Amino acid sequence: MGKQTADRWGGWQRWSATTLWIGLLVATAVGLLIAGWETAPAPRFLVGVGGGLLAVSVVIGRPISRAPDQPVTLATTVTLSRGAALAVFAGFLPVGLPSGRFVWFPAALFALAAGLDAIDGRIARRMDAVSELGGRLDTEMDGLTVLFGTVFVVTADLVPAVFLLVGVARYLFVAGIWLRKRRGLPVEPLPPSQLRRLLGGLAMGAIWLALLPVPGATASRLVALAVFVPFVLNFSRDWLAVSGRR
Repeated sequence: MGKQTADRWGGWQRWSATTLWIGLLVATAVGLLIAGWETAPAPRFLVGVGGGLLAVSVVIGRPISRAPDQPVTLATTVTLSRGAALAVFAGFLPVGLPSGRFVWFPAALFALAAGLDAIDGRIARRMDAVSELGGRLDTEMDGLTVLFGTVFVVTADLVPAVFLLVGVARYLFVAGIWLRKRRGLPVEPLPPSQLRRLLGGLAMGAIWLALLPVPGATASRLVALAVFVPFVLNFSRDWLAVSGRR
């Protein structure tokens, strides 16, 4: 077996093991949730969880399979745990906001997925375990967190429909770069920016606010629009940079 084949096999094994581990976390969380549910959960909830787990598995596949020799550190484990929270959160996408005691649950799950973003990086720096794998997984989890969150709040009519652009902006950006490379057009490096990360955090905050039962849809819509404008403008500026137009 050649080294390239061995690396692919090792990457596939790691991806399978990681997906299984996340699946076990999701199954445990869903089991606890069902045990406390006042009535049996709708089948659509379980379908949503399954779809969420599939999406998480897909987005982590490329980073993990391409770095079979990089260790999975404690910080990376925390990052992957965000995927489990997102998969359970996805169960509410087809059913909407729950009622009764679980009305706060989507907001709590989203807060967990978004809040762990601040912890995994701190752990990596504290333990001197910053890695390329951890950085790429963190980026994928950030993108998926914003995507799931925006889809939820838009379909639940908690924010204006235009806010969906915040969720799909990263994927449109990546698709645009891929198309430029396919066409043989130049792609410039993305310049570093603290504003980019700040706006990402504000987007997550706006989504979380919309998911909360309070302060209500009016405030959530205003905040979402206030975040939407600079977020889209910044992505437009980044696109001009990578396409060599500024």
